[in-house]
Amino acid sequence: MKLRSSADYELLLECIRELHSLRDVDSVRAWLLDHALPRLVPSDWLSYNEVDLAHPENTVAILKPDSKEFFQNLFPRFQELAHQHPLITRQMQLADFSVHKISDFLSQKSFHRLELYRDVYRHMHVEYQIAATIKLEPERITAFALARRQKDYTERDRTILELLRPHLVVALNNLTLADKRQTILDSTELVLKGLSSATIIVDRQNQVLYHTGPGLKWIGADPRGVLPSQISGWLAEAATSSRQTMTLNTDAGEIEIRFVPTGSPQRRLLVLTAGSRHLVPVQTNDFGLSKRELEIARWIGDGKKNTEIARILGISPRTVQKHIEHIFEKMGVKTRVAVASKLLFFPKKPVAP
Repeated sequence: MKLRSSADYELLLECIRELHSLRDVDSVRAWLLDHALPRLVPSDWLSYNEVDLAHPENTVAILKPDSKEFFQNLFPRFQELAHQHPLITRQMQLADFSVHKISDFLSQKSFHRLELYRDVYRHMHVEYQIAATIKLEPERITAFALARRQKDYTERDRTILELLRPHLVVALNNLTLADKRQTILDSTELVLKGLSSATIIVDRQNQVLYHTGPGLKWIGADPRGVLPSQISGWLAEAATSSRQTMTLNTDAGEIEIRFVPTGSPQRRLLVLTAGSRHLVPVQTNDFGLSKRELEIARWIGDGKKNTEIARILGISPRTVQKHIEHIFEKMGVKTRVAVASKLLFFPKKPVAP
């Protein structure tokens, strides 16, 4: 696989560098459809698809340009007829990760005979398509696809996508693993909040290295992550004495802090437990969410997928995704579990009797 043009190589390398600088899966998807593919292989339609052949209602499709007509009128039919797509069926049957065009397997006349063409692609004026598989699972395929009204894709286009695809696979796999790890951490934080508990890990200089739950807010830690002097002084004694706990009175109520030795002398673990702490549901203005964003955030808290939220609210999955991106930014989180965690509880000062 070689590109004839040095300009194509430079463009591809620029895109690969951008790809590996991204920090979450949603950013990769948005970058792929909004920036990379339009520059590398100009097309009339660009899509990211997670096609579920066993349960079509769970299929996810992000389409550029966004089309309400497609999602409202054509997408349900596409879900029903996805099994007719020559690229989808080949990739599912043969675990073929190569980049293919529809014209590799069907003449244009044969393509036009498909119900998939007559009921879906004809209405979108799609005559040519090229696609690459990102991930393959039993009865489920994740891929990106490009489509045109006129002029079939060339071998240069195929080569560009073949060279990009493995980098995309690596980036998405790494970020998916990072997301899973973050989800575990967020889930731990959620449990700790439910128990009115928190943890803080500090080094020997009492600099905070890691924390879960609202512990830093409870004790009023320095914005730079330095423990208050009252706690630092106690901690210096706790490491070498039997005084392993202390009680701190704060605006949030009474906080018990327990020193727990770790296997490393460079790491000190503090477990914080709130006594009389009042927790109330979060309100809209706590994070500056709009009415629609709060509505979607609450559906996320209920464990709904983007497609389910879109169906409930009567909007496209792509619109839901854009709202979620704004919610993540406003709430300062990276995962759906973190959204649920922040919505579940919000600390409030106890009311004086």
